[in-house]
Amino acid sequence: MHALIRAGLVAAGCLAAGAALAADASHPSVTISKQPRYYQPVSGYQTGTLTCETPGTIGYVVGSRRELSCIYRPSAGRNAVDLYVGHINKVGVDVGATGPGVLAWAVLAHSKDLGPGDLAGKYLGASASATALIGVGANVLVGGSDTTVSLQPISLEGSTGIAVAAGLSSLTLDPI
Repeated sequence: MHALIRAGLVAAGCLAAGAALAADASHPSVTISKQPRYYQPVSGYQTGTLTCETPGTIGYVVGSRRELSCIYRPSAGRNAVDLYVGHINKVGVDVGATGPGVLAWAVLAHSKDLGPGDLAGKYLGASASATALIGVGANVLVGGSDTTVSLQPISLEGSTGIAVAAGLSSLTLDPI
């Protein structure tokens, strides 16, 4: 139990430092792709926001899987929202249980106008989170069609429970 608490404190410290750097837009972010290549997050137009809700989850040492219910809201143009179902897989250290949470990303793309279903696909990136009753996490993900979409966190993950996670994440979105 002491080792889990110590690991949680170390992860929380690393996460706080990473969140401070992520909040400073002058520091570029690097994410890891499925190939051993590095992708910079997409620069371009902020086309809208993606908000996802997730029920609680139990993590195991080698990873976890979270089911998502997501809504994409374009910032201009179309008034309609796009609905997606998805899941996040984490590979790496992930131990503990968490309650429901909400993730929100700014959607950046090469084009100003994304059509219905254009966010569908797989997104990859590094992640870290620590939860001790109420916790935070940040996930910067790159993907979509030919890695032309970047999901930049606009709010930190908020969840309840006791858990520590660090490793690689993949987010898969499918239109409803």
